Amino acid sequence: MPEQPDDVPPELYPELVASGGLGEALAREAERRGRRTGPPEPVEGYGPTAAVCWAQGETRFAVYATNAAVREFRIQISGDSGRHWAAFGSTDDLAVVEAILHAVCQGASIGQLRGAWALLAANPLEAAPPGRVVATAWRLTLERSPTIRLGNAELAEALYAQPALRVFFPFPSHGEFSLLSSTADPFYEEVPRAVPNGGGLWNVVLRWSRWSPHVPTRVLGSRLDAREAAALIAANVPAGSGPAVEGGWPEPPPLGAPVTGDPDG
Repeated sequence: MPEQPDDVPPELYPELVASGGLGEALAREAERRGRRTGPPEPVEGYGPTAAVCWAQGETRFAVYATNAAVREFRIQISGDSGRHWAAFGSTDDLAVVEAILHAVCQGASIGQLRGAWALLAANPLEAAPPGRVVATAWRLTLERSPTIRLGNAELAEALYAQPALRVFFPFPSHGEFSLLSSTADPFYEEVPRAVPNGGGLWNVVLRWSRWSPHVPTRVLGSRLDAREAAALIAANVPAGSGPAVEGGWPEPPPLGAPVTGDPDG
């Protein structure tokens, strides 16, 4: 995982700046409630201001403050069976983070945690606050988080560097990289995708869609580097498309089109 910046915006996270880091801020929050957090452990790829974790038996609790756009503490909890990451959450309230951490340290199971805090979900995109699913997917993609499917890192960065493409849902699969107009099934793809062509080069392909069955699949560009592919995709975003809707695409395909499903189908 690439090293992530350790500085946080002071206007969003004043208590982290004042206390010297996320672990220290949580320790102060616990002290206000007559509790102790215990010493945190580092999170690989992150500095102590932006991310820390605690281990309690086989359970691991990690919290991240990596969102520079809005105040957000992102929570990840591994299962008490040792299964890697079984609960995810997002909150802007450090007191909520401390309360969940305290419950973990007291031995609460994943089921008990999810029963007590509705903000905890089974995957990080379900845990994203309304209106922030796409932004969360991009942030996890760029951070190379193992909690979601990851595509080519160079291509992901090049795509995100194009402002017109950030509003679409990143969906890497089978080596290809799609930008979808919905975040769940039924998936809707109206933007060209990047298809690997060997040697770190890409084809840009407009795929046939069941919503536009009269438009055939065609290659818009071949053997492009990541930046060239991203620029060509951005230049071919259909007028009026985006931003991606959260959930499945609300409009049904024309009668007689194939059933909905994975965009690779």
